[in-house]
Amino acid sequence: MHSEIRTLLSSTFGRLLEQQHPAAYARRALPADDDAQRALWKQLAEGGWLEAGSEAFQAEYGPGTQLMGEWAGRALLTLPYGASAFLASALLEQTPALSEVVLDLAAHPASIRCDRAGDEQGWIDAYGPTAQYLRLSRQDEGWRLARYDPAMLESVQGLDPTVALARLRGPAVAQAALPSAQALPALQNHLAFLLAQLVGTASASLDLAIAYAKEREQFGRPIGQFQAIKHALVDAWTGLDNSRYAVEALLAARDSADPELAALSARLAASASRRAVKLSIQVHGGIGFSWEHDAQLYLKRAYRLAVEAERLAALMRN
Repeated sequence: MHSEIRTLLSSTFGRLLEQQHPAAYARRALPADDDAQRALWKQLAEGGWLEAGSEAFQAEYGPGTQLMGEWAGRALLTLPYGASAFLASALLEQTPALSEVVLDLAAHPASIRCDRAGDEQGWIDAYGPTAQYLRLSRQDEGWRLARYDPAMLESVQGLDPTVALARLRGPAVAQAALPSAQALPALQNHLAFLLAQLVGTASASLDLAIAYAKEREQFGRPIGQFQAIKHALVDAWTGLDNSRYAVEALLAARDSADPELAALSARLAASASRRAVKLSIQVHGGIGFSWEHDAQLYLKRAYRLAVEAERLAALMRN
């Protein structure tokens, strides 16, 4: 069954991203209301991919969530797919009353910040005025989902040059309360997709390093034949492969939220991914530090995803 799911997703979701959103596309840092971004989002919506976090989809294709995340990571996806499909859509399915807070996801991709009530930072990924900006905050008892006016956002340039960053400002325009029993399982599934996306980003970066190590010659032979590089690449690959097992375990426990498992999975995947993207820069040498090479895009995306995943895991635990 798992091999059938992998084949199906690779030939549909994976091919869609590979054709419509190659990694080089991320360099353009387009907002969600750009024509090309709108066209891709329309294909995701019409293809049913925004329902990937639903109970029906998870019951049939749940094991494929990890593969979908890795495809999104490899593509350096510049649309908030995971937040829309695995959190906003899943919460809306469980609590129809949230329709007063969550706008139509097919028309308004959802950027979501998860934090604790009273957190004054309020940083969120910005995708332009057509996106919707949600904040899921942990209260003393339960959670609160709020939507903010895109016109009130204060945009800045963050670490990741492919996605803008903004600060939430002003009062919420709509909000609703959520019990933990509904919020936590959705958050855990969203975290699993986020970690898979992180591993996919780091894996793509490591693939670049391996390919370069086979081509770049020094002292008359490829640098990949030197133990200092060969062993480091193998160790990095093993770390990412171990992270995949952690994500699989997290997906298997999606029906009953496990904050300890979430924290462990986040630590393992974040550590392995940071190690892999840093190694990729080192293996490429001087060119790896240049703006023209994609290695720096993978490094910055991996670091941003790692911070987001670690914050989400900590939020679920405490």
